[in-house]
Amino acid sequence: MLSCIILISKRYFHHYFDSFEINYIGWCELKNLKQLDLSGNSFGGLLPYCLGNLSSLQLLDVSENQFTGNIASSSLTNLISLKFLSLSNNLFEVSTSMKPFMNHSSLKFFSSENNRLVTEPAAFDNLIPKFQLVFFSLSKTSEALNVDVPDFLYYQYDLRVLDLSHNNITEMFPSWLLKNNTRLKQLYLSDNSFVGALQLQDNPYLNMTELDISNNNMSGQIPNDICLIFPNLKSLRMAKNGFTGCIPSCLGNISSLLFLDLSNNQLSTVKLEQLTTILVLKLSNNNLGGQLPTSVFNSSGMYILYLSGNNFWGQISDFRLYGWKVWSVVDLSNNKFSGMLPRSFVNFTHLGVLDLSKNHFKGPIPRDFCKLDQLEYLDLSENNLSGYMPSCFNPPQITHIHLSKNRLSGPLKYGFYNSSFLVTMDLRDNSFTSSIPNWIGNLSSLSVLLLRDNHFDGELPVQLCLLEQLSILDVSQNQLSGQLPSCLGNLTFKESS
Repeated sequence: MLSCIILISKRYFHHYFDSFEINYIGWCELKNLKQLDLSGNSFGGLLPYCLGNLSSLQLLDVSENQFTGNIASSSLTNLISLKFLSLSNNLFEVSTSMKPFMNHSSLKFFSSENNRLVTEPAAFDNLIPKFQLVFFSLSKTSEALNVDVPDFLYYQYDLRVLDLSHNNITEMFPSWLLKNNTRLKQLYLSDNSFVGALQLQDNPYLNMTELDISNNNMSGQIPNDICLIFPNLKSLRMAKNGFTGCIPSCLGNISSLLFLDLSNNQLSTVKLEQLTTILVLKLSNNNLGGQLPTSVFNSSGMYILYLSGNNFWGQISDFRLYGWKVWSVVDLSNNKFSGMLPRSFVNFTHLGVLDLSKNHFKGPIPRDFCKLDQLEYLDLSENNLSGYMPSCFNPPQITHIHLSKNRLSGPLKYGFYNSSFLVTMDLRDNSFTSSIPNWIGNLSSLSVLLLRDNHFDGELPVQLCLLEQLSILDVSQNQLSGQLPSCLGNLTFKESS
């Protein structure tokens, strides 16, 4: 007997499938069909009941379409040979109880992201399914209020990936999920309403590599034994909760940990020098403080650092780098740093984002910053910087520059003169002088130009009319004179995105 596979993908037939209903004539007779992939099209309507005749079907993927209907009354209930079922990104009504699939003993993979979630009557609670899932995703659902963690998960012991993110689950952290599923590798519970402390089991989970419980209402301290429980984590996301107290230093000893996000909590204590092996470290918007150890910038691993919105203080000393180092993002904004801008940042030749805004830095912008030729975003606003803008500062890739609310002075000369990718230039509330340079017309991508409250004089350059992408222009509170260029009336001032 022949087995069949049918795949219909929009990537091959996108010109024909803008709005389409499937003609199932003949399909429902393919009783040896094992795989049917209709994903990524614009099919709509109900799944035909005759699909239930495909008794050999093991894989069915109808994701990313516009199918409708309640799954409980669909033909899928008859397909008990299914191992893989993806319903994601449709208009289905999907039950939290998984009642329609209780007899699907072969089912291993179930995905239903971005559908409508419906709850079953209490009579269907605690039904024991015949399947043991390996992958289960029920995320980004809509129109369901006060959802609980699905009861059938009490009887699952072989899960490797579980995604219940972006729902409205309101209960205590389900530590029993960990107790039951010792093989779990990835657990995603973000964007719900879990409350209370993070309670973990005593035994280690050697397979767990990703844990995401961010954007919930959890509180209390991070368990000190979290590193013993999850010794092989690669990614730990616990942002946007109410965690307090100390960040466990042992997280820096997890050699596999690449990504740690504890931002937007109420954490108060950290030893940064013990977390320098983590590649991406996000600790913004907590109550952390102290001086920044030089070892942070000399670390062997870290290349993205977010510390904004804390109480770090003191000077950032110039430091010597040992070995080759690639930094991508450094965000130290909204702290209490002081002193001169460190010249050593020039050693980060691949630095793309540098945000030192809302601190107490003083003195000039170092000429060494001209060597940051990979810079795409620079924010030095709301400090006490003074002196001239280095005329050599002209990063070819820069898209956003924010220097507002400082004491910078002098003419702009040639800074930014060839930055054709520049989208935002914010120089408000400084003491820049002389005329607005003619090279402003070279900034072909410029959308936001803010020059308010400086000492610019002379006429507005006619080259402003070359800025076809301009959406906001503010030159108020200067010493400009003369007539407005009539060509400004030709600019559409597009709405900024």
